[in-house]
Amino acid sequence: MAEKEVLFTTRVRKATRTIHSVSDALVNAKFAISLSDETVWGGGLFVFYHIFAFLEDAKKRLNMRDYEKLFVTDVLLRKDAFEDDLVHYLGENWQSLPKSLALENYLEHLQNLERENPKLLMAYVYHLYLGLLSGGQILAKKRNVFGNSDTNKYIDRVTDFTNVDIAQLKKDFRQAMNEIAEKMTEDEKQAFIEESSQVFLMNNLIVNSVGGQSKVLYNILYKTSAVVLLLAGVMLAYRLNK
Repeated sequence: MAEKEVLFTTRVRKATRTIHSVSDALVNAKFAISLSDETVWGGGLFVFYHIFAFLEDAKKRLNMRDYEKLFVTDVLLRKDAFEDDLVHYLGENWQSLPKSLALENYLEHLQNLERENPKLLMAYVYHLYLGLLSGGQILAKKRNVFGNSDTNKYIDRVTDFTNVDIAQLKKDFRQAMNEIAEKMTEDEKQAFIEESSQVFLMNNLIVNSVGGQSKVLYNILYKTSAVVLLLAGVMLAYRLNK
């Protein structure tokens, strides 16, 4: 009996497992700050808005069937939702805010891909929108539970998929990706997988550029120092009572 072929999305997940874990850790560190500092959450929305907006606008520019197929439903489109949230968190003039160098480099990379190999933009669509439907939902729920009570009244639109079966949407999204991959050559599949690692790397860079990184480092150092002091106290007490 012939061995069952591994789904392309499974290959991608296994190949990006390590860099994906690093991204999760970095996002969670930023998230811890955003609970008490809404500007950090707004800053995160700001950097990712530009990426999502580029990918959605590219859908119109490219007129590429497979690229359009990956957007399995208009419910996925988040550009307008991002803009509403940015007005709430950063004010009416959020568009005048400067972009970080990491964000500028990210956008330049996407522009180069659109010119030279637009199929690879699908790697960004796949990972970013799947992330929004997965980790993005978890972060939104945690913010509602642990965030400041005076800010919880506002419901983030970008993570709001009310009346949408997210599990089914993710299933349809992965199926569309696998169907697209069926028409790829092995070289094209490998290029997609390699670009997938680049997606997480560039996401890490723009997340790291969001304000509040010093607070993350302070918290880590503070907790580490507390553990050291505690151990020192235990050792001192042991010697005094020996």
